[in-house]
Amino acid sequence: MKKLLSLALASCILPMSAFAETNALIEVKLFKTWVIEGELNFVNLAIKNTGTSPIRLFEDAVAFEAGQLAVGRLDKGKYVGGDMTVGLYRSYAWDEPLFELPPGETHVYEGRKFLLSLPFSEEKFVISVYLNNGFWLDSEPLTVTGVVPDSEEILATVNDGRNLHILRELVAVTYTNERWLYEKLGGGYYPVCPLSLAHKIRVEPHDGKGIYKIWDGDKPMIFDLCKSLILEDPDENNVLGKWTRERKQRAEADNTEVRRKKAEGN
Repeated sequence: MKKLLSLALASCILPMSAFAETNALIEVKLFKTWVIEGELNFVNLAIKNTGTSPIRLFEDAVAFEAGQLAVGRLDKGKYVGGDMTVGLYRSYAWDEPLFELPPGETHVYEGRKFLLSLPFSEEKFVISVYLNNGFWLDSEPLTVTGVVPDSEEILATVNDGRNLHILRELVAVTYTNERWLYEKLGGGYYPVCPLSLAHKIRVEPHDGKGIYKIWDGDKPMIFDLCKSLILEDPDENNVLGKWTRERKQRAEADNTEVRRKKAEGN
């Protein structure tokens, strides 16, 4: 399987006052660098506050995705997009709690994959975090490649156990030396996890409420269709869960050290 790509992306510095600055290192985890037509790719990220001013972030991952996370296209050097995120930030800020990420500390969101509509062409884009009052933290420019897959195999037709009339397909998409499981709804493709190239893939109901057991050869994984998340899975398939778990552990260890040094300096 193709090696997964992890990119550490530095944002710009945004002065907030004469004595404090807002700056962050946005470490974006891209689990693959190609997309197919109609795909919403997914990422996760770690945000490290490298400035001297606290950064306010939504506590809830859903509110963060809607009101702070965006893909910015770069069109002739000009930032394009983000108006919807700004509007949703104002809406969510009425009743969704925010927390302050102190200088030097890192935050990793868990329990959700962040679905982003990335350009199909090889134009440059940035992953951006909105901080209110017109301030954005932008990553370095990124690119992904839009491709035509080598093959697509329908594995099963499924539903979430509640809306029985809304049917989705689980499909296996192969491109070069990678095979990925996708959830397909209408013309939209939502990547779930990588699959082995050689093994037969089987899908069976697990509890009748939108939970399915997917067999990659003799290895089972539990898939929550409602959340579009792998709940139980070998690490080679559950790449989102593995990266999030390990990155959060490192962040917690680093944050403990940052707090210890601050306490010693007081």
